Amino acid sequence: MKKQIFFSLLLSFAFLTSHAQKDEEVADIDEWQVLRVEAAKDPFAKQNQFTINFANYTVEEWHYPLPGARVISPYGGARHHAGTDVKTFPNDTIRAAFAGEVMLAGVHYGYGNCVVLRHANGLETLYSHHSKILVRVGQWVHAGDPLALEGRTGRATTEHLHFETRVRGKAFDSSIIFDHDKNMLRQGVFVFEKKPNGTLQISHVEPEKSGKAE
Repeated sequence: MKKQIFFSLLLSFAFLTSHAQKDEEVADIDEWQVLRVEAAKDPFAKQNQFTINFANYTVEEWHYPLPGARVISPYGGARHHAGTDVKTFPNDTIRAAFAGEVMLAGVHYGYGNCVVLRHANGLETLYSHHSKILVRVGQWVHAGDPLALEGRTGRATTEHLHFETRVRGKAFDSSIIFDHDKNMLRQGVFVFEKKPNGTLQISHVEPEKSGKAE
């Protein structure tokens, strides 16, 4: 009888602790972030351009996705590479470039184990070829939070991270906003414009010329 009471109390404690942790996780996400990520589903919904002022970003608002990495295959080229391949060592931790919501976390065609995030700034980021995924769909993450471990799943010949920056699913060269040699976010104001033919044009204004643009 005493054993039954003990196990009942233990299960009740575990249940309450689990729900408290989930409530704390949800409470840690700012309401404005949730609303802005929802709005970022289509940043061109109201006009044909939107602006991101990275000059205003603090160190808590961005993170290089694979610290210490070097580029082994850039964007574009003869094979129309949609991302930038960067490499460190097997099973190194891959991190969220910006805060956002996990839209995909699983096997995705040639990408292998793949994670896609949607961010409040209107961008989406894709991370793939992982040996292990550490997040789930619907989860909210902060910049720098662990997403996965570096691997070679999918169409990959070596352990690395395939990293893409996107707008509404359309990839653009991530080196426009990230200095991959220095593992840094580029400063300044970036204007993303959807052209009549559907292509994406990105303009960059240096910080000293950006004024009060948001």
